[in-house]
Amino acid sequence: MATPFSHTTRSLQNNNDFLSQAGLLVAILFAIMWGYWFLTAKITSYEVSQELYVTDKEKFFRQFSQGEGAKRVQTIRNRLIIAQFPQTALDNIQIGQDALIRLDGDDKLTIPATVINVRQTAGKAIVELRAEIDATLPNPFEEGKGGKVRIEVEYVTPAILVLRASGMFTKTPSLSASPQRRD
Repeated sequence: MATPFSHTTRSLQNNNDFLSQAGLLVAILFAIMWGYWFLTAKITSYEVSQELYVTDKEKFFRQFSQGEGAKRVQTIRNRLIIAQFPQTALDNIQIGQDALIRLDGDDKLTIPATVINVRQTAGKAIVELRAEIDATLPNPFEEGKGGKVRIEVEYVTPAILVLRASGMFTKTPSLSASPQRRD
């Protein structure tokens, strides 16, 4: 049965499209926020070691603790760590980069470290790291202990990751740990 014309025009006049406009506005806001995240979010890229060796080379030094002025002197344990990486990692690892050490048997403890030397031997990349921890804490290092090292090599956005995966952005600029140009 057909609806009389007067009923359809009356329903069109009474129709309120506020909900559809509000939904469209919310969808546009979410799309803008996602686009901003996609183009600006920083994702850390790591190189992960194949092997790790804790050496017996350890030094202690004293420094003033941060945030408390000259009130307290803190003793720091400085340990030399040697890690082995694949040959391809040499392009990304440079002196001065930050690293995180996880020793075998203690998955909860992450020790910060800094790359102090990089060399190549027999098709492998050998990286020396300096790990610093508070000497008042229990010593997590045992000579010969193994584990993994993750070195922060770059920050990329999700957009760059998508372009790399698609093959459109395969050439990346070289990383530099210092602001000086290499020629």
